[in-house]
Amino acid sequence: MEVWDLYDGERNPLGKKHIRGNKLQPGEFHIVVEVITLNADGRIFMTQRDPAKPLPMLWETTGGSVVAGESSLMGALRELEEETGLLARPEELRFLGKMKGGNYFLDSYVWRCKESIDLDALQLQPGEVCAAQLVNWIEFQQMNRERLIVPSVYQRMEHYFEKLASFSTYAWDGSFR
Repeated sequence: MEVWDLYDGERNPLGKKHIRGNKLQPGEFHIVVEVITLNADGRIFMTQRDPAKPLPMLWETTGGSVVAGESSLMGALRELEEETGLLARPEELRFLGKMKGGNYFLDSYVWRCKESIDLDALQLQPGEVCAAQLVNWIEFQQMNRERLIVPSVYQRMEHYFEKLASFSTYAWDGSFR
């Protein structure tokens, strides 16, 4: 059972808890996080959604809901480890920004790995993630044209493009710089 802390529309704590799966009331929000992971060479780390989840088999970045008592940053680190087995330290994640959705606040982080991600060594979470890959920006855009990426993930990547590019030594057109 996953329990969330609840917030008002200005992100002030309501002092209430919520059990995932129950309907949120109007004016109640929870916090969701995502981690955009860049490989040591700058390629984007993508995971494929499990076939049993909504938006099955589409590609996305790592993320999920922050649980009660957890900070946004700690939730991001936990989700990364739970879904992929990748371990990052708090100081390695950089805050990109926040957005407000229907009944949630989304905090986005970027993590630039110092070592190359070994796709064969990942520990993908059953029921959440069924595959992983590394792609450059051109490949990412092609995947979007083919409707293989969760649309909101693509929109956020475009929104944060300049910030993300500043973390990469790999030109997103596929060439090294």
